[in-house]
Amino acid sequence: MPVVARFLSDEWVAELGDALAAGEDLAEATTGTHLTVQQVVTGDDGGAWWVRVDGGQVRAGTGRAEDPDVTMTTDRPTAVALAQGHLAAQDAFAAGRLRLGGDITVIIRHGEALACVDDAVAAVRARTTWD
Repeated sequence: MPVVARFLSDEWVAELGDALAAGEDLAEATTGTHLTVQQVVTGDDGGAWWVRVDGGQVRAGTGRAEDPDVTMTTDRPTAVALAQGHLAAQDAFAAGRLRLGGDITVIIRHGEALACVDDAVAAVRARTTWD
């Protein structure tokens, strides 16, 4: 399985976007859902990226999103652990390693759609370079 670009790079976010756009089941699962989730990774090796779900269309992009519903802010080691599934967001939040901004009830209301988004990018995660 070929390795994709480094976590948080523009190429990596493009791979996410391609995986999200290709998901026919994802489009069906997210019909009626409208939200933007942004992740900000602090530090010299950080960055920002977002996922927007808009009524069955799901996209990803680099940088800061315009008017995100929720912003998750972490350091890079926490972001990597979250993305790899080694750390649950609830545990990171409880430990003070994850800060949430915006309307966090959106995550709860749209948890099923967000789980489908996560499933759609699993193959990209499996091929990502994390260092």
